[in-house]
Amino acid sequence: MKKLSSGDPRRLGPFTLLGVLGCGGMATVYLATEEQSHTDSTLAVVKALQTDPPPSSYVRNLFVREMEAIGSMDAKGTFRLLKCDPDSEPPWFATEYIPGMDLRNLVVLHGPLDTEAVLRLAAEIALTLVDLQSNRIVHRDLKPSNIIVLSAADGSLRLIDFGVSRRLDRTLTEPAMRVGTEAFMAPEQISGRAGYPSDIFALGLTLVYAATGAEMRRLDLDEAAAKRPMRFPAGSFAHLPDPLPALVHACTRQDSGDRVTAQDLLTLLAAQGVRPRRGSRSATWLSDNARTGVLEHVRHTERLALERQNGRLPRTRLLPVRGTPEPVWTHQLGGRAYFTSPVDVSEGIAVCSLDGAVWLLDADDGHILWKRDLGARIERTPATGHGMLYVPCSDRTLLALDTADGSFRWTYTAGDSCVFTPVVAGDTVLVGARDGSVHGLRARTGTRRWISARGKGPVFDRPTVAGDRAYVSGWQGTLQALSAHDGSPAVRLPQARDLVGAPAWHGDTLFLSSRTGTLYAIDTRTGLERWRRSGRAAACTGPVTGRELLYVGTVGGTVWAHDMASGEPRWHLAAQGRLRCPPVHHDGTLYIGCDSTLTAADALTGEVRWARRTDGTMHAPPLVARGHAYIGTWNRTVQAWALPAPPAP
Repeated sequence: MKKLSSGDPRRLGPFTLLGVLGCGGMATVYLATEEQSHTDSTLAVVKALQTDPPPSSYVRNLFVREMEAIGSMDAKGTFRLLKCDPDSEPPWFATEYIPGMDLRNLVVLHGPLDTEAVLRLAAEIALTLVDLQSNRIVHRDLKPSNIIVLSAADGSLRLIDFGVSRRLDRTLTEPAMRVGTEAFMAPEQISGRAGYPSDIFALGLTLVYAATGAEMRRLDLDEAAAKRPMRFPAGSFAHLPDPLPALVHACTRQDSGDRVTAQDLLTLLAAQGVRPRRGSRSATWLSDNARTGVLEHVRHTERLALERQNGRLPRTRLLPVRGTPEPVWTHQLGGRAYFTSPVDVSEGIAVCSLDGAVWLLDADDGHILWKRDLGARIERTPATGHGMLYVPCSDRTLLALDTADGSFRWTYTAGDSCVFTPVVAGDTVLVGARDGSVHGLRARTGTRRWISARGKGPVFDRPTVAGDRAYVSGWQGTLQALSAHDGSPAVRLPQARDLVGAPAWHGDTLFLSSRTGTLYAIDTRTGLERWRRSGRAAACTGPVTGRELLYVGTVGGTVWAHDMASGEPRWHLAAQGRLRCPPVHHDGTLYIGCDSTLTAADALTGEVRWARRTDGTMHAPPLVARGHAYIGTWNRTVQAWALPAPPAP
């Protein structure tokens, strides 16, 4: 749950908003409380339509349709509608709050589900789809992030986000539109048609994700774009354990009339001895690790809600109103300089020094929670996930530390090749090596899953993960697209020269910058170049994406903003010194670390909002999180600044 920003309402109807649970393209979802009496209040989830920019009449109709769909379901497989006001500004509705974790986060944090759990998941969702059909509702966007595993951690599920759902007895007032999420979209949705079989298709691919931790690569959609018949390649589901291949195939037949119905799927699962047990606390079908993760997530969310409701977290309720950042704490931790960025973990802020010391600091006051000396240089920023901090060391090892107490969880030795900046992709840690290869490790155990073929030149920079692919640039300019599942080549990409930093990814486009000053945009579906633009100066940082623009730091200390669609320059800003690290985009603001000055600029216009000196030179980008900037500097200090709220639009 994130804190409210200056643009969020504080109250909607009888509900007081406590924090942001999520934000999509159409609406924002809040955790809220409704006061029932002077001594009693009830938590609820409030969803409000975004009004900047003003929504079209079609978007408003979709929002009202979601209210109607949830109300007609009467809490069968979704959350009970409490109150709504479609005529207010903004329009909103409130549902009951039953804490839980969405399936995507559950798989990302705790790994793929075992086969029995996937079958139980199929049964639970199939039963919900039967309920939807009885109400003549097609969801049209079924996917892992729209499935909530409830706090009982017993397999009880709720389906959310009916924003693009459709009642089949309603006359459409808009032309057929392509809606849904591409990775889970049925073939007929390409042309704007969707019925009950469309949800079954999405369920089949959701089961693949739950079992593997990776989305299916939609080669069939590529066929559709080329006006060829759509089909999955033979053996697409052969890697799944039995009996999943047959079940998934029955759900994902290309002809919608050939797919199983939700009731048929329940019958097939019953033959396997699997039946839905909605709300039964005895049905503990999740693994111990996943079940514990759901409960920990719930306790954390509820604790934050209680503290904010009772006013015990003054820094998280409102951002500072002044125009410059407010220093909160500074620590001289000793050791040698900080070449790495601080890392946000659930317990606090982790920082690493060049001489191999790792500290965990309290995010609010900076006091030391634990310290671990690793005995080797740390020159690259660690990654985090699964309750661990993955630290690359100069002795050719990658160490996993428990973020709760700093204890060692596992060590991986890369043989004769040093390891560099890691990244977590689902239940795999990817890390580049000096010999140009990428190593894929099991995140929880450190055992090797695969090593890719060697590229040209060391892979210093963090691999860029986009869906089931990892994009890797080598020191000598080679660019690889690898399968995050097994490290095999995914698509052939054009080879640029003298690349700087990691590639950036947005939507279906990969962006690259080079020391010659050239920017590249590459279509990730085809591997073809979309545009190429010669910059005004040689790049010294990798590209960074924002909402609409692409940002690159150039030699001489200037940041350039380019339109992502065309590469056209939009603005540039001369920073105060030498750029040693890429800028950071966060919530419409670009944070530029230049020597010992941190500058905040409007991400769309380049207008400087404030500039403030740090206690030393920044060799790595600041961490912008929790409403603060956390900064590690060359002179061994770590600082925390409370950031001012951005100006109202």
